[in-house]
Amino acid sequence: MADRPATESPQALPATEVLVWRISWLVRLRWLAVVGSLLFIEVARRFLPIQVALSQLLAVLALLASYNLGAEILLARLRRAADERLAHGEPGAAEEPVGRLAHILLPRTPPGIEYYDARAAQAAVLASVQIVLDLCFLAALLHFAGGVENPLWVFVIFHVIVASILLSGPATYAVATLGLLLMAAVAFGECFGVLDHHSLHAHWRADGYLDPRLVGAQVFLLGVTLFVGAYLASSIAGRLRRRELDVVVLARHLETKNYHLEEAFDELAAAEHAKSQYMRKVAHELRVPLGTIKTALSVALRVAPESMAQQPRELIQRAERRAGDMAEMVRELLSLSLVRGAGAHPEAVPVDLWAIAQEILDEMGPRAEEAGIDLTTRIPEPLPQISGSPQGMGDLLRNLVGNALRYTPPGGRVELRIQRVGEEILLEVEDTGIGIPEAEQDRVFDEFFRSFHARQIVPGGSGLGLTIVKAVVDRHRGRIAVESEEGKGTCMRVWLPTG
Repeated sequence: MADRPATESPQALPATEVLVWRISWLVRLRWLAVVGSLLFIEVARRFLPIQVALSQLLAVLALLASYNLGAEILLARLRRAADERLAHGEPGAAEEPVGRLAHILLPRTPPGIEYYDARAAQAAVLASVQIVLDLCFLAALLHFAGGVENPLWVFVIFHVIVASILLSGPATYAVATLGLLLMAAVAFGECFGVLDHHSLHAHWRADGYLDPRLVGAQVFLLGVTLFVGAYLASSIAGRLRRRELDVVVLARHLETKNYHLEEAFDELAAAEHAKSQYMRKVAHELRVPLGTIKTALSVALRVAPESMAQQPRELIQRAERRAGDMAEMVRELLSLSLVRGAGAHPEAVPVDLWAIAQEILDEMGPRAEEAGIDLTTRIPEPLPQISGSPQGMGDLLRNLVGNALRYTPPGGRVELRIQRVGEEILLEVEDTGIGIPEAEQDRVFDEFFRSFHARQIVPGGSGLGLTIVKAVVDRHRGRIAVESEEGKGTCMRVWLPTG
């Protein structure tokens, strides 16, 4: 029986893994920001006509690097703890309920679908704290690098975009509001003398930072930029999350369907195996008594006195023929049960098709001669061997040639051809017999099916011969096709892989 789908076990779901990975990505970006800021300060000092408060800026960057190192250590511990719980089979964060704060911070999902766990909630809180601290550090850096004079104020938008990727829409707007308030506090704090102004001595006139109108215009433009950026980023990120959710839900749906299909396949395979076992047992039990009956009737006919009345003799002959037909059906049932009960693949042994074909022709030759049918072959020697079941190949050839002889009238022709075509062996049995009506060609491989015309020409027959052929072809990963025209003959083609 198939194992239950992994999505039904208490493990972190894909959305949680994505969120944790994105926070790790945020930590890595912060390291780039620290390095980039140091390089910018050095370039500005040496090549640009501006002045920077070097000691204060370096102190802020040192604090930023220290806090980022702490965030990285904390994130690594959370990962390690979750992995250890999972490895020891202990209840993890995936089984804990998601809190109210997490519902506010995490991106929305459609009603009735929850694909976050408590670890995602922890990650969302951690991301929110980091973004808030990042804004505070950015405000400090801008304060010591010219305040409102610094054109890098627009960098605040990056934090809004990051928030839109990691957090919910309301949380993203809250980040935009906080960014605006911090930048306004720095600008107006310097404007009204609450904070010292560290001028860059560039871009603005010396007293530009004291003009409320100019400062207000800068803050207004920043606010417009932040909120438009928040709207655009949230819209884009929301669409991407919905697509991501569609993929996650579809994958879980397909996995569940696949699990149920595997269950159904296992049940079907078990039923087929039980049916094959039953058929095999019945065939074994019937074969011996039928053989005994047929032999006894044959002996009775041979030793019967010449004076036996015609009617009793005909009854014994009819009983002998019927016993023979039943014995043949039992043999075919046994062959079919053996083929279908062989598992997903046949026994993997080398099969010499040329030798098997010669054996079948030796067996069928006298029957063809007695019926007045020309049995010919076109088989090049040597043929490449195939991997499969010698008994199955024997059943396949015996039934194809036997069917062709049975439904070909005296004076007709049956030809067996075997050749290599690329990486396959093509096996063809062509006859000039009664043919198969086009409307019935799709049913010739069904169990016990015989066309109306075939029953009229040859009353006896089990209708299992081509069923056995199809089962053998399927077991050998081959293909079979029927080409026939009523009254003109039939050609059965079988392709078998050589590998």
